[in-house]
Amino acid sequence: MSTTYTKPLPQPTALSTPFWEGARQAQIRVQKCHACGHTQHPPRPLCGECWSDNLQWMSCSGKGQVFSYTVCRWPTIASFKSDAPYVIAIVELPEGVRLTTNIVDCPLDRIRIGLEVQAVFEKATDDVTLIKFRPAV
Repeated sequence: MSTTYTKPLPQPTALSTPFWEGARQAQIRVQKCHACGHTQHPPRPLCGECWSDNLQWMSCSGKGQVFSYTVCRWPTIASFKSDAPYVIAIVELPEGVRLTTNIVDCPLDRIRIGLEVQAVFEKATDDVTLIKFRPAV
């Protein structure tokens, strides 16, 4: 894809690589503890509930609800200036985790807490796909 992507990109670590590989395959992947059933994001080496290291990656439905949001009208990073205003949101997935993301393809006056949303996958580069959300149909 384009090498002209000018915005900051995530820098996957050994721990977060399965999440980002999932995004490249149009999937949201989070960790699930096989000892207690807890799901978590961001990824950690141990379960945040029971401290087990028996964690596996699971795919999520891609559905969610806006838990919280803000409209960014004055970006602090110059490369986002042409996008303003844009929505930064926390989306809660039915699998029990929350993701910080953007809401796209949605008029600002339609954004609200509780809005049902669906994941969309934006290929930023050949190596990085970003997970964003738009209103569910």
